[in-house]
Amino acid sequence: MKKTAKTLGLLIAAVSLFAAGCSESSTSSAETFPAVKTWKVASVQTGLTANGKVVAAEEVQVVSKVSGKVATVPVQEGSVVKQGDTLVTLEASDFQEQINQAQAAIAGAEARLRDTKAGARTQQLQQLASTVEQAQATLKVAENNYTRMKALFDSGALSQAELERVTLDTEKARTGLEQAQAAYDLAKAGPTADSVAALEAEVARLRSSLDMAKNGYDNTIIHAPISGIVAKKNVNPGEMAGAGAPLLVLVKMDQVKVEASVPQAMINNVKVGSTVDVKVAGMAEKVWSGEVEFVSPVSDANSSSFPIKVRLDNQDGLLRAGMVAEVYLQGEAQKGTKVPASAVVEKENKNYIYTVDQGVVHQVEVSVSESGADWAVVASGVKENDQIVIHPTDELSDGSMVSAN
Repeated sequence: MKKTAKTLGLLIAAVSLFAAGCSESSTSSAETFPAVKTWKVASVQTGLTANGKVVAAEEVQVVSKVSGKVATVPVQEGSVVKQGDTLVTLEASDFQEQINQAQAAIAGAEARLRDTKAGARTQQLQQLASTVEQAQATLKVAENNYTRMKALFDSGALSQAELERVTLDTEKARTGLEQAQAAYDLAKAGPTADSVAALEAEVARLRSSLDMAKNGYDNTIIHAPISGIVAKKNVNPGEMAGAGAPLLVLVKMDQVKVEASVPQAMINNVKVGSTVDVKVAGMAEKVWSGEVEFVSPVSDANSSSFPIKVRLDNQDGLLRAGMVAEVYLQGEAQKGTKVPASAVVEKENKNYIYTVDQGVVHQVEVSVSESGADWAVVASGVKENDQIVIHPTDELSDGSMVSAN
């Protein structure tokens, strides 16, 4: 019995020691970190703003004036081109044949014009004069024959039909002489002004046809109308290009525009030529200076807002078409981040903010550009989405563990 009691006592003592150990462990695991109140940094807008999108300063759809089969496309999407660079070439054999035909037709017309202006040659005049003499001799024979036949008719020895036949021969001979004489006189006098003018007009018409053929040939080579970047390519070698169909799209991005809509109540605050600040989503730390170049006198068809356009320099290429932007219509855009004034702590003439990342405190030195009773503008040191301690205490230090809420 005593042995049993002794054993029971040892067991109770062991259980007590175990319970004490568990109690200490529970107390250690339940250790809590000081709770701090935090605030999430977000971008802040100041003044009157208008939302819009970035577009290229210039956008050109490159088209062909003529239809044809694509021979070469020496550029790709993203290629940087200068004004006048070759973008597309079309097969040009048909246009070259038209040029050859027009040149041959001009050569023939010019030869005829030269001959006409030169007039008849001496040999031609001599030949025509000989023809006149032959016609005169023929007429003389016909007239003598008519005289004899008329005498026979008058004596009753010749019928009326025979006399009429001789009379007709005489008239034919007279007409032949008149024609030969007219041809000789015309050749001797040279071409008329109207004849020369008609041939000159024909030469001019054929030269116009040649110019059209050359223009068609030149149009088979499509050049860049502006310097810029190939944003889109719609054709490849071997495909057919239709006249007027877009082949490529060129954009000029060294300058861009922001197209925004301004509510009716604010539109009178916007003037052409005025300078405004612009901020772009995702780049809140950077502010662009732009110039208003257009204020529409007519509102949007589906709203009471008015379109405006703001031109910006984009030499660094940070701005891309389609980016969302904010235009500050009055005052300057906030050049910094707005935070509660109570989050800024001054130590030894320096300003600090405590950020919290996964329960760990980080002491960050900041530059304060503006400060008020409730808010401060921090020019550097924190960024959007940072968690900062609103009311830091003296117990906080870099590396402290806290429970944020």
